[in-house]
Amino acid sequence: MLGIMKRIYDSLPKKHLKFLRNIPDRLLFGKSYIEWKNKVSFDKTLIDKNLFDTLNYAREHTQYGKDHIPKKFDISEVRTILESLPLTTSDDLARNLNYYTSDEFNRLNSYTTTTGGTGRNPTTLLLSNELYGIEWAHVHHIWSYAGYNRQRDIKLTLRGKSLNGDNLIEYNPLYNELVVDVFKINHNNFAKLLDEIIKYDIKYIHGYPSLVKEYMVYFQKNHYKSELKGIFLASENATVEDKRLIADFFKCKVISFYGQSERALIAVDIDSNDMHRVYTSYGYPRVIGGELILTSFVNRAMPLINYKIGDGAELIEDEHYLYLKNLTGRWGKDFLYLNKDKRISTAAINLHSQIQSEIVYYQIHQKEFGKIEVRVLQKSTSLLSAESVGKTFSDEIRSKLKEFEVNVRVVEEDEIIKSQRGKMILLIQDPCLQQYL
Repeated sequence: MLGIMKRIYDSLPKKHLKFLRNIPDRLLFGKSYIEWKNKVSFDKTLIDKNLFDTLNYAREHTQYGKDHIPKKFDISEVRTILESLPLTTSDDLARNLNYYTSDEFNRLNSYTTTTGGTGRNPTTLLLSNELYGIEWAHVHHIWSYAGYNRQRDIKLTLRGKSLNGDNLIEYNPLYNELVVDVFKINHNNFAKLLDEIIKYDIKYIHGYPSLVKEYMVYFQKNHYKSELKGIFLASENATVEDKRLIADFFKCKVISFYGQSERALIAVDIDSNDMHRVYTSYGYPRVIGGELILTSFVNRAMPLINYKIGDGAELIEDEHYLYLKNLTGRWGKDFLYLNKDKRISTAAINLHSQIQSEIVYYQIHQKEFGKIEVRVLQKSTSLLSAESVGKTFSDEIRSKLKEFEVNVRVVEEDEIIKSQRGKMILLIQDPCLQQYL
């Protein structure tokens, strides 16, 4: 039902829907938003109770739970029981989705979606309708750390949106945002977008880190003096250096969060220090052999338990909170292969020198073991020659990947491959290499 409503909304002319901006969040996002607004929390004391409720619900309403979860157990036993339960993968979901879904949900109170990502097969998921409000309660809590309020603040959204005709922007009243067609914006027409930013008094930007960095070049060329209050990064990994570079340029707070299509966990990096604080109201993480294993508290339609998300992480705990640190991407896209037995995380080649201020971003291509090509997109505002940028970049990369054969090229933007939704992809890799994960 929710999916049908979304399709209807997307098909309607937005000029007739401007009244939606003024509808309070508690009405716009539904009953679950109201219920969860005051339940969003980082409190570690919630974990055992939420695990207890989730395991009991799964045992009563899913075949997975009936087969694996004991009929009776005490709340003090939940972590021991969780550790004894089998791990679940996306392949398991693909083979038998019904095994993991609740008997309380159907097409009227839930909807199907698929996981995104590049270099892997999409996996079908079942999400409850009420999860829409729960999700937005958490997202708005995250953005509130920069003072954001949906009704008051129009945000600029830089994501993979393609608009009809020659339109560069479209106002979306539901989320009170100015959506940019990132496929059309370039140096020649950016001034038009800047006029709209000033007209709408934009104070917040929400988008992919790679796009935010790309637009920094446009802003700089147009002598933009930032009056922003916050940048919200989404969907892509961003290094601490990236976040600090963005914060320094816009002179405002940068907030990013870790989440997934599976709705298994949310964690927020409030201070751009790679310490992602875990929302214990949403899910519970474990780390086994360096891999992140998640249990979701919020999606009753498909309560994922011990789900292998495919990401790597380090779990840190202090007196009050859980944190995820050193998050790495899944499905091999964040590993370079020297040979079939040795792989190198792309985190090992993050740039820390001044050369980062001369480039928009770079992309790594690997077709065979031990060899990579790095395509570098230089800022149009850079005063260095392409040869100088290429040599400096090449020297630094080779110092980190001494065993690899490395070819660095400074390229035009059309040689950087992006996803269908406009995301910059860090690593373009022959799928045959990823079988060695």
